Amino acid sequence: MMSTEHAHWLERGDIYALGALDGVELKDFQAHLATECSICKAYIQETRETLNLLHRSLRPTTPSPEVKERVLEHIDGENGVSLTVAQPKKSRRWQRITGTIAAGIVGVMLAGAYYHFRYEPRHTVYSAVVNLLRDPSTRDLQLYGAGPTPAAKGRFLWNDSGEGHVFVTNLPPPPEGKMYAVWTIAQSSAPRYVGTIKPDVKGQGGLHINSTRSVLPMDTFAVTLENEDTTAAPAGPMVLVSKQS
Repeated sequence: MMSTEHAHWLERGDIYALGALDGVELKDFQAHLATECSICKAYIQETRETLNLLHRSLRPTTPSPEVKERVLEHIDGENGVSLTVAQPKKSRRWQRITGTIAAGIVGVMLAGAYYHFRYEPRHTVYSAVVNLLRDPSTRDLQLYGAGPTPAAKGRFLWNDSGEGHVFVTNLPPPPEGKMYAVWTIAQSSAPRYVGTIKPDVKGQGGLHINSTRSVLPMDTFAVTLENEDTTAAPAGPMVLVSKQS
């Protein structure tokens, strides 16, 4: 019951954060927020924080159908202009309609960019991970903390096609000028750099890997602490490894 109810409210939370919720739905949502619902308040705060980052990644994209329909209905509702209205009023009326249309277009662009920024990358990664898990040839290996981060843990999904995904936890953000480099190692072969993990302040992070297929099967998977842009060969301490020492 609770999950169904909040699916309803959270769906409107995105529109509320965009400033596009109105009428009875706006009043109902504001009344719900007045009940001190911690779930919805935290969700709206997260949504608004994400919207503040839009200027860094704004690009044309398709808005969600609900937001697009709402904006177009709003424009359509303001679309009638009587030919019998005096010219000054008509001019002001047209200016207001033009402004509404412009605001609607901007709203559609922002909503679409917000959806792309927040949901599409996440959805793409989730789908890729699910596809990896469905493949019986995918290996699921545990990563063990080592060196300066013995409490770190992780999982390494790997498919010999060259695709994989790494999950880490309890891995502190790297020091200034450093990075966490991810390596795949085939027996009797040099380590191959496949990407960088950037954990958040909670020590959690992930990396989806799309590399070329190796001739030899990968035997070991590791994460090392390196100077930034070190991708030729590992030189720093190992922080996570797929084999316990």
